[in-house]
Amino acid sequence: MNTCPSCAAPLDSDGICTSCGSMSRGFFRGLDLGPPQVAAAVARGLDFYRLLELERSTDIHTIARRYRQLRAIFPDDPRRLAPEPARRLELLELAGRVLTDPTLRQTYDQLQQGADRATLGVVRCTACAAPFEAGADACIYCGTARPPEPHAPTTLPDAGPPATDPIDYYALLGLTAEHLHPQTPPAPQWGRIDPRMGRYDPQLYAPRSPTPAEIDVAAGKRQQAILTATNLQAEERDSRLREVELAQRILRDERYRSRYDAILQAFGRGQIDRNRLDGLHQLQEAVLAEYREDQGINPSADQLAGMLRQALGYLDAGMPRDALLLLRRAIAADPRSAEAQRAFVIALLASDDPLSLGSHVLQQALNGMEVARAGGLALDHADALAALCRGLIAREQQRIAEAEAHLQQATRLAAHIGVAWRALAAIALDRGANDAAIMYAQRAVAVDSADQRALLQIVAACLRSRKRDQAGEAAAQIAQLRGPEWDAERVLHEIAG
Repeated sequence: MNTCPSCAAPLDSDGICTSCGSMSRGFFRGLDLGPPQVAAAVARGLDFYRLLELERSTDIHTIARRYRQLRAIFPDDPRRLAPEPARRLELLELAGRVLTDPTLRQTYDQLQQGADRATLGVVRCTACAAPFEAGADACIYCGTARPPEPHAPTTLPDAGPPATDPIDYYALLGLTAEHLHPQTPPAPQWGRIDPRMGRYDPQLYAPRSPTPAEIDVAAGKRQQAILTATNLQAEERDSRLREVELAQRILRDERYRSRYDAILQAFGRGQIDRNRLDGLHQLQEAVLAEYREDQGINPSADQLAGMLRQALGYLDAGMPRDALLLLRRAIAADPRSAEAQRAFVIALLASDDPLSLGSHVLQQALNGMEVARAGGLALDHADALAALCRGLIAREQQRIAEAEAHLQQATRLAAHIGVAWRALAAIALDRGANDAAIMYAQRAVAVDSADQRALLQIVAACLRSRKRDQAGEAAAQIAQLRGPEWDAERVLHEIAG
């Protein structure tokens, strides 16, 4: 029977000490550490609790289980890892080894407390970088004499501990993500014949993603195992159940799963960085917010503020659709928030071509403008945008004269709103007023020369008017925007057939 490296008590079947919770050194590839190495890690600014996403008060058994969960993401043989994930694995093993050894963890916690109180004038050991206690003549960890002059701490690492780790939710539910690991199709064998075609069809055996039904069954089994476990405290049981719920929601929803799969594939290729990790964290937060909403749990003021900050970040990054997911939840929790309503309107109108938005969505934009104005945060050119929305609603409801009146008002109030000109061009095209359509669409192009929808309106109106040369000029502009593989004739053929 294997024994604990710290207290010599027996290890359980998972290699965790039945007494103190330490893990067998075999899990850490023989990693042998002592106080000097721990002190050096603290001096480099490494936060092991943050690395494992745990609180400082977490018990050692939970730490051990968390380490095993994260370690399972990496291959058993790390020699083929790219430099960045190899470094992350090294940090993970360092954190797991220290925090699952009671002696090393105590040393680490003491050093961390000292680091939290440290200033730029702190005196550190020249051998192990540990901070000297006030009045101490020698390092309490390695015995090195106190240096005569203070010096700066060891340089921080190139990149600190990650904000989160790419958890394999497929593995968490006991599933295999075959579609993320394409393999060579198997050779034709007896029994692998498509009965409909009468021949071997490798597509029948191509890797596929788990179906929603398979995900639900796997999640149900995991939940049952957690609920029937007798060695879990209530808090830990709830935490595990939430994690399974999170995995189930991400993998069942095509929007969430496609984003998650992209992150997981990038990690498998060694392309892991803070942007992708932040993307995973934001995905997790969005799904958790959805879960809380379904459970009738209102987010706290801090959570609302966080959702709003994140949504504004999405808007700044040109990702209005991602911002909408958060803003809808923020408004559901606090519909009178002028800041959230203002951002919601901006995201809504930028998420798609406003001419494609339905009356219900456009009415939401109008309501949001009113709340934002009442809260002292009116949008720029709010009156013009309101006229635009009213015009588009009237157009959808076939109240054409009213639609034109509102859209003309929008162009008078803010001539730079190109979509208003394009909406007028669409109405003109519908009634066969080709010259008016060309004029309106040209005004839209004057606002934005890359507006392909307006250019397409010009082409269509010119072709109807038999103005082939003018249609060719607009088609050439479209081809230039689309790339070198396009030319004017191809664009004309696409439109006119």
